[in-house]
Amino acid sequence: MTNQPQDREQVIDLAAVLNILWRRRVLVLALPLLGLVAGALYGIFGTRRWEAYATIRPGITAYDPSGGPVRQWQLKDITRWYEQELYRKPLVTRLGLPSDAHPMIKAEFIAQGLTNLSGGEVITLWTTATSPELAAAILDTSLAVFDEYAEADSVSSQIKMTRDGLEFQVRKIANKVLAIDKSQESLGQRLQAARAESVMVAGKTRELGIDLDLLRRKEDYCRGRITTLAEQRPRLEADLAQLDQVVRKVAAGAVLDTMAIPAWVRRDAVLDGGDILEGLARARLEIRSALAHNRAVSDSLGYAADQAAMEHSRLELKQVAAIKAQLREVQQKINDLVLEGKFDLPSQRKDLALQKDISLSKLSLLSPLQQVGNTIVSDKPVRPRPLRAILILVFLGLVGGCVLGFAWDYIALNRERIFRP
Repeated sequence: MTNQPQDREQVIDLAAVLNILWRRRVLVLALPLLGLVAGALYGIFGTRRWEAYATIRPGITAYDPSGGPVRQWQLKDITRWYEQELYRKPLVTRLGLPSDAHPMIKAEFIAQGLTNLSGGEVITLWTTATSPELAAAILDTSLAVFDEYAEADSVSSQIKMTRDGLEFQVRKIANKVLAIDKSQESLGQRLQAARAESVMVAGKTRELGIDLDLLRRKEDYCRGRITTLAEQRPRLEADLAQLDQVVRKVAAGAVLDTMAIPAWVRRDAVLDGGDILEGLARARLEIRSALAHNRAVSDSLGYAADQAAMEHSRLELKQVAAIKAQLREVQQKINDLVLEGKFDLPSQRKDLALQKDISLSKLSLLSPLQQVGNTIVSDKPVRPRPLRAILILVFLGLVGGCVLGFAWDYIALNRERIFRP
């Protein structure tokens, strides 16, 4: 029973509140309606803005002896540069914006331990602009402005030294490639000269073969002549023996038997009507001279045959081996040139191309700032947000209307007390 007055007072208070809201409904509803109109007008006529994001990290300013990247800039230095808006004047000039334009770029990063000191984390850049292209251009141009600022700073002086060193390596590799190209061009001439040398060595081989064939023929001729002379010698010896027997018989007073005399002696010595003994003696002398000449010629031919055989052996042992060695050397030279043209020079050119690509890749990565990915621009405007603005303004209008209604009602009820002189 003790709770009834309290419940009655609460009902009375709630009814009083609702009564106030009903009586001051014009004020309570006018302000939310005004907020609705203002939010709608803001959504219709408000300036549209797009946002852009870019992720960056401290770039490579040098390379250590092992080829690893060296990043000199720290994350806090980069964010401080953006916080101090050192980009504003050159950015406005480059983008052709009005001199009083004030593009804002926010830079923030989340440090994990001490990695922010070594460039291990990334920085997120954010900005808004009246067009997607302008938003992306603001971030991209700010990166270019920072690169120029950093390269002009003494802290990043290593960039120029590293860039000059890499460019020198690229030029050096280009000179090596030109040398390989010249070697490739002269390879055909060298190969042609080696083949010509091979032809000359082959000509020497044929010439040597002719010389050896001449010596062999000379030896064969001498051996054949020796055989012929050896075949003539028995006949001459038989004729000499026969003449000796006839001469002894004639000297003993025997009757000359002409049939016992060789036919050629009988023709020359007996039938010519001269002195028989004198003719027989002359024939014997001719036969002896023929035998001596036969033996002398046979000995001379034997010496010539032996000399030809020795010369043949000498040439075959010395010249043939030398020519074969020259031919092998020339053929090896030709094979080496062919291998050089097919494998060595292309392999060297490929290695140099790889070295050049590595140097150019390092050169392209050399920058105070390194952008991770591309600049991301929102597909739709992020400003204005009409629904959000309407909800906020309607809510504020409703709260303001209620407050204004209660205040108006309170002032109306207590006017005399409030405005009492």
